Amino acid sequence: MENPLISAMIQFAILGTAGEVVSKIITKSKISIFKVIYSIFVWGILGVIIKFAFTGFNGFVSELVSHNYLPTGKIYQAFFKSLFTNAFFGPWLIVIHRFLDNISKLKVPTDGLKGALFTLLWFWLPAHTVTFSLPIEWQITLAAVWSFVLGLILGFFSNKKAKKIDDKVGENV
Repeated sequence: MENPLISAMIQFAILGTAGEVVSKIITKSKISIFKVIYSIFVWGILGVIIKFAFTGFNGFVSELVSHNYLPTGKIYQAFFKSLFTNAFFGPWLIVIHRFLDNISKLKVPTDGLKGALFTLLWFWLPAHTVTFSLPIEWQITLAAVWSFVLGLILGFFSNKKAKKIDDKVGENV
């Protein structure tokens, strides 16, 4: 696509929302068409914000390498782009995402926030290291795919946790 911001918006709108919908299907949660439409809008905004961050941190790491503050080499640069993106930008993205998801309440819910921040370490740091090792034109696409994948993973574990609780309740009856 000619415009990288519109491309990022469309890719995240589709894949991020699809991840949420599939997660709802896995967890057998109710799916609201209004929520799906709103998620498309939220993920589109997040896609543009993420594109800006990726571009900025690419320049940030390149500048550090040019001053010999970081090692050269593609895998080192991919790792440091991922590290700085997730350390400096990731927490803000999580808060922005939670705020946009709950804008009608004008608050950022804190339930599960610790777990969401922990995904920056166990999921996003390695995932974005792979992402930043690709050519720039593929990075946003893979990041959108990772959003879908994380939705599947979290949906699976949420469903597994709910099943354990149901099993325990069944044992106590």
